[in-house]
Amino acid sequence: MFRSRQGYTLTELLIVVVMVGSLTLFAIPKFTVLVERNKLGAAREEIAAAIATARAAAVQKGRTSTLFLTSNQLWVTVVTSDAGATSTVVPLKKFSSLYNVTVAPKDPSMTSITFDMRGFLSPRLSQTGVFRIVGGTRKDSVCITTAGQLMPRGCSL
Repeated sequence: MFRSRQGYTLTELLIVVVMVGSLTLFAIPKFTVLVERNKLGAAREEIAAAIATARAAAVQKGRTSTLFLTSNQLWVTVVTSDAGATSTVVPLKKFSSLYNVTVAPKDPSMTSITFDMRGFLSPRLSQTGVFRIVGGTRKDSVCITTAGQLMPRGCSL
């Protein structure tokens, strides 16, 4: 005489839990690499968007705009009056808290870049401007030409 069995035995449940746990252990390093790469990419896109916004604001308003990058923080202002009053176009972004990355210009003296009303850098850079982004074991960069245009990935034309 057979009894119908309902449910699972404790042994079967333990085997499933051990299998799921071991699969999770193998997957965690992959997820951390993925998260690190995504944060680095997001920081890169944030910088590129801020540069493009600064340039567009200068052209749209017909006045100078300035992108500031100091102490791992970025913001953009545009001049709004003849008296020199400014308005913030891109609010303060703290890369260490937002993306857990460090952003710094290759040239330490390049803590701000100013676009004139035509969208060109004023004064022009003597060489390509490079903003380095470092997050954990990964590195990336955003580059702008001496005139102020964003360069394609890899900093080469």
